[in-house]
Amino acid sequence: MTDFKSMPVNKQFMRILIKPDTWLLNGISLDNAAPHPHVVEGDKYAAIIDTTDLDLELRKYIEECVTQKPLIVVSSHSHGDHTANNYMFEDCPIYMSEVAWEEIKQNRENPNPRMTGWAKGTYTPITVKDGDIIDLGGRQLECIKFCGCHSPSSMVYLDTKYGCLFTGDEFEGGQVLIMGGGPGKSNNCIELYRDNLLDLKRRVDGRATIICPPHNGSAIDILLLDYMIENCERILAGHEGMKDVRSMTFGLNPHGYNIDGFVNDDIRRSEWMGTSIVYSKSRIFYRDVQ
Repeated sequence: MTDFKSMPVNKQFMRILIKPDTWLLNGISLDNAAPHPHVVEGDKYAAIIDTTDLDLELRKYIEECVTQKPLIVVSSHSHGDHTANNYMFEDCPIYMSEVAWEEIKQNRENPNPRMTGWAKGTYTPITVKDGDIIDLGGRQLECIKFCGCHSPSSMVYLDTKYGCLFTGDEFEGGQVLIMGGGPGKSNNCIELYRDNLLDLKRRVDGRATIICPPHNGSAIDILLLDYMIENCERILAGHEGMKDVRSMTFGLNPHGYNIDGFVNDDIRRSEWMGTSIVYSKSRIFYRDVQ
């Protein structure tokens, strides 16, 4: 196996400037499946949004190749591929939702083999709620609650200076996985996702110009928010997606995918105007999950 961590630090990531003082970090890996961190620099602090689970020298790279500002960490949700490397920044402020912190604490107390890496470190984060502001000095991140269609721990962050919307796994161009089952997830459905998107559109209208997801390409035009809403409307109107949903998360179990109450035959992928939603055909309307 290739030991990318032994490579020179300046070769472990590629930085891409997407707005002034705003970088996407593309870490070297064999499959490119890990989330890509974003670094958002203000006058006083620089925020790393989603530290990923790549076994690379993330902090050293940021401090040597991106910024000299004091660092803070901002987590979009609790999933280990987004939070595993938070431990590298234990001496820095770490921000996440209350639900994300509860899930990480639970995994520390009762480690789950499926969630390896969720709870590395001993840090205690600063929890944020809807409407809170993370001030980087001359640049603010506004916390926007997204009602957990991918994860109940999700929080979306709006950069109010340059109009960057950091959505975690609740929105991206490649695929949005609407997870189901499990604590806090019982009401997940396409109708809820559509309503979340409509609320998000209302709140960021005229303020966000690009969406910065951690997977499958960043940045993307805010126009895709409208197309994703249209995708939801198509599903609600009865346009069933394809059965071919193979991805790093779905469709890899030869015995049938049944984690979180799904089975392979229940899962569909709906594609529309550059957007893609992976969902359960039995979880479309609110009435399906009540």
